[in-house]
Amino acid sequence: MTRSIVAALLISALLLTAGASLALVRFDFEQPYFLEPNVLIKDHSLFRLGSVYHLFYLRGNPAISFGHATSTDLIHWKLEPPVLAVQPGTWDESGVWAPDIIPSPGPGIFMYYTGVNAAGAQQTGLAISTDLFMWVRLPWPVYHPDTSWAEWSEDAWCHARDPYVFDHDGKTYMLVTAKTSQNYGAIASAISDNYVTWQDNGPIYVHDSWHVLESVQCIYKNSKFHLFFTEEEVFGVSHMLSDSLYSGWDISSRTIVDLGQAAEVDTFDGNYLFSRHTGYLNEEGDLSYTIRFDTLSWAGDSPVVYKPWPLRKDWNLVSGIAFAFQPTFGNNPQARGDSVDVGFEGKCWIGSYERFQGPLMHGSPGGAQGDGATGLIRSNPFTIAGNSMNLLVGGGDYPDACYVALVDSATGQFLFKETGRNTDQMDRRYWDLRRHKGKSVYFEIADMSSDSFGHINVDDIAESMDSIDPPDDNIGSAKSKTKVTSPSSTIRNSTEFTLFQNAPNPFNPSTTISYYLPSTTRITLDIFDVNGSLVRRLADRLDAEGLHEITWDSRNARGGAVSTGIYFYRLTAAGKVIDTKKMILLK
Repeated sequence: MTRSIVAALLISALLLTAGASLALVRFDFEQPYFLEPNVLIKDHSLFRLGSVYHLFYLRGNPAISFGHATSTDLIHWKLEPPVLAVQPGTWDESGVWAPDIIPSPGPGIFMYYTGVNAAGAQQTGLAISTDLFMWVRLPWPVYHPDTSWAEWSEDAWCHARDPYVFDHDGKTYMLVTAKTSQNYGAIASAISDNYVTWQDNGPIYVHDSWHVLESVQCIYKNSKFHLFFTEEEVFGVSHMLSDSLYSGWDISSRTIVDLGQAAEVDTFDGNYLFSRHTGYLNEEGDLSYTIRFDTLSWAGDSPVVYKPWPLRKDWNLVSGIAFAFQPTFGNNPQARGDSVDVGFEGKCWIGSYERFQGPLMHGSPGGAQGDGATGLIRSNPFTIAGNSMNLLVGGGDYPDACYVALVDSATGQFLFKETGRNTDQMDRRYWDLRRHKGKSVYFEIADMSSDSFGHINVDDIAESMDSIDPPDDNIGSAKSKTKVTSPSSTIRNSTEFTLFQNAPNPFNPSTTISYYLPSTTRITLDIFDVNGSLVRRLADRLDAEGLHEITWDSRNARGGAVSTGIYFYRLTAAGKVIDTKKMILLK
């Protein structure tokens, strides 16, 4: 690559970060997911160039090219043209899997990937790019495990996939999924001094069964090597550690970091990013796939996936639990058989009846907490800069209990307020902001009703420079201004441990207990009968910051069903009792 090409690449990256626009408020409630509708997506690699993240992923079955998408925030994605399509008559003509993208030792960017030939043999290939859009592949594979110890043949299906390349102590290593000639799963290794030619260096780990260890990532932290991997027939992403790369691995000490498969661990700006793919049932009941991105934190040598309340950056959980498990992912009512089309934008929306934050988060497709839950959230204050505001609103027609409102920060008065029209299908509402320009305001979303259809749906709140005429029904006029009252119980999700009331309550045969942790903490959750005797310990573990939920199936520690009656559940965090609440089992 010439110096002029390198200069052009750097200039284009800088231009991506240039420019500024007037700050207008937008709340779309999206979460850090990537999906390509109706397409199988699996093993992936993430690379950042300038301010833009580039995601490359196994796409379709058979996977005959890599999917490519770009984002500046890991939330809003733009699909780009697929790259590295297979070509007939080449060594990788049957498929390309599991990309791993790194900066090259010189100009350009390297992509290591698994190529599959017509017989199903897997090898590692190498492609090179200057812009992440156009790739040139080497016409030959660069590595497969040596047959002196590994089961590998060019003429048959064999394991040699999921390359991961990293530098340590002046050496460059490649790790690959493999199998020994004795049919044991293994992690193969190779060493290179130029990133192109590779010398097999034997396995770093041989498993105690035929299960292969896939999608291996290796992190060196606090003088220890940390392996993240997916094992056949074991759900979730596994982790184990050792003082040495080539010895000391103990599978019996393995922990499951989180659900999902084929995790990638990246470091951006000194922080660890943990991403993995998973399947889920969509609203049509079909299997769909997504990739989720979360922060990876550490409790000593133990990795912990950081899953705080998704809205915490812009919103405050003021009271109750109606919004504790928001936002909602997908058309969740249809997933449980309702025919309504909610009409949300993107992937996520606010629905206080719902309880499905999305794959790898709280709840399950079709899950609902019902109309019994109440609560209130408020946005951070902002200054009105636009001429209008538009938003989607649905839910029950309860103007004083279920609403979304724009509130004057100085006076506490509602400037505008909307409620539902007794349908879950949202419609677009418009507010004329011109006479309020320059005011400090905040949004308030409330569900304070437990009556039938007592819930609120909200999505796609967008401030605009467009001017609109005041609506005919005079919503938001001076006549509808109301003084805001503060709820008596306030939950500051950033500082306080919180134990929520179980739901449903009363219940039979199972109920869900939820709690919030402001930091990574060891907790216990215990069930007691009316005599104070311990019935069952539901949890004794280290949990990350955020909301958690545990289901009790009304069974004791021996697995026997307990009788109808009053029970108590108690949350202890860091050795301190946080709260005890009552629940009722009615059979």
